[in-house]
Amino acid sequence: MPVLMAKGQRLPLNGPDGRPLNLISMGIGWQPALRPGLLGALGPHRRGRLGSFAVLYGRGRFLDALFSENPTNPDESIEHSTGLPSQDTAGEDDTESFAARLSRLPPHADRVVFAVSSFDGSTFETVHSAHCRLVDESRGLELARYVFPAQGPHTALILADLTRAAGAEWTMTALGEPAACATFADLLRAIERHG
Repeated sequence: MPVLMAKGQRLPLNGPDGRPLNLISMGIGWQPALRPGLLGALGPHRRGRLGSFAVLYGRGRFLDALFSENPTNPDESIEHSTGLPSQDTAGEDDTESFAARLSRLPPHADRVVFAVSSFDGSTFETVHSAHCRLVDESRGLELARYVFPAQGPHTALILADLTRAAGAEWTMTALGEPAACATFADLLRAIERHG
């Protein structure tokens, strides 16, 4: 049974034996809101052009960003894909996902931030809710899920981050912070404000 996370909650990324996890995925999804009134019979709003990002930092400095047009970094430690991240998730409503091999990240890489944003002016007015969920890919088990209302005039949501302590242990923190972003640079500034 996955941990249902609340905003600000932290979860160590350890297996049942206490050892740090290595191969994980972060599934990200957003659901369109129903149209108001009689228009609801026409079905949900069409989604705006939203996309998910995994932004990698080392000692507070930007290192790389993974998204649909840049799906993997040179060491292949993080890979972006659309759809479901693992075999245990049939029926889950993930829109995009990231697979991460934490042991392949360079030693100075200590934070990965997951976000959804639109740079074409689309807002979350047409999005009902969003989620991110952490899956232990070595066992095919969902470990944690963070679901929150997403609807609003913002153009980005900073969902969660993974941080590495001085040892090798990683921790997931549920963030759920809305932001106004028109460019990728805006998204980076919003992430840094919530660092």
